[in-house]
Amino acid sequence: MKTPTLGFTVVELLCSLTILMIISAVAAPSLVRMLEHNQQTQSTNQFLSLLHFARSNAVYARRLTTICSGQADCSDSTQWADSLIVFSDSNANGQLDAGEHILRIENLADAHSWQWNRRNGYLQFEPDGTTRAQNGTFTLCKDGVPLRQVVVSLSGRTRTQPPTNRASC
Repeated sequence: MKTPTLGFTVVELLCSLTILMIISAVAAPSLVRMLEHNQQTQSTNQFLSLLHFARSNAVYARRLTTICSGQADCSDSTQWADSLIVFSDSNANGQLDAGEHILRIENLADAHSWQWNRRNGYLQFEPDGTTRAQNGTFTLCKDGVPLRQVVVSLSGRTRTQPPTNRASC
């Protein structure tokens, strides 16, 4: 009598590997889209969190609070990339000057940037939570393609929306 052997034949292993390869080829594009969507959502939530932080700080501290793009000082660019600075702007000039207190610095994802549709490179919140006549739209961009928009109203409230046909990066 023959004793049964444990294990798989070469044909069984090849069939299993073939099925696994077909499943992975079908699932890979969906996985890439899901990862890109998660990165987009993370960047949007990070930006909204920073806007809410700046607005709530302006209200609770009863001081003008500014948010801008830059490392050690504010750039005048409307393309916000790399890092964002939130600070108490005592002279209301939209620039980080000596003696003004930095409240938070947030680094943005390398692949994403925000395009502000206003001329000035900063956004200011008044002590009552409103903006200083700076309503507008920020567009999340990746490789020159608009992905998502954050709309800031005069009251300082924010909402998100898909990019409009006029959105540009």
